[in-house]
Amino acid sequence: MILDTKAPSTAQVDALLDEWKKDAAMDRLEPSEELRKIGSLHSKYLTILSAHRRAFQDGERKYAKLRRIKYEYYSGRLDNDTLKKYGWSPFPFTLKADMVTYLDADSDILNAKQVLGVHAEIVELSQSIIKELNNRTWQLKEVCGWEKFIGGAH
Repeated sequence: MILDTKAPSTAQVDALLDEWKKDAAMDRLEPSEELRKIGSLHSKYLTILSAHRRAFQDGERKYAKLRRIKYEYYSGRLDNDTLKKYGWSPFPFTLKADMVTYLDADSDILNAKQVLGVHAEIVELSQSIIKELNNRTWQLKEVCGWEKFIGGAH
């Protein structure tokens, strides 16, 4: 396969969701401790966001190159050196009208799209988590206000 196989899997998306489930829980008895954790949680998820955003951009470049090579392969114009490099045998000429069908069904291209999809999902999840963390200070203030109200301190 042309694209890097060290790609994230849907298991990594699930692991990120599980990690956020743990990190999202707030200790109502220690709001000051929760305030202190916001910075490190923000840093943690910003690091994840940055890594997957860069991986997504890199994957897009590799995908474009892969698609061009596969286009040349299915059109019968790929040179012998490149065929040898990837271990492919020559493909008979394909009509331009049929090219999309071949490209859309190609396993390397489908795998590349899946890799990009997982990176995109992790980026989106990380952005949502960071947005939630940005609201956490306000949420903790409201919890404290509610506790005061319940306790009779208006």
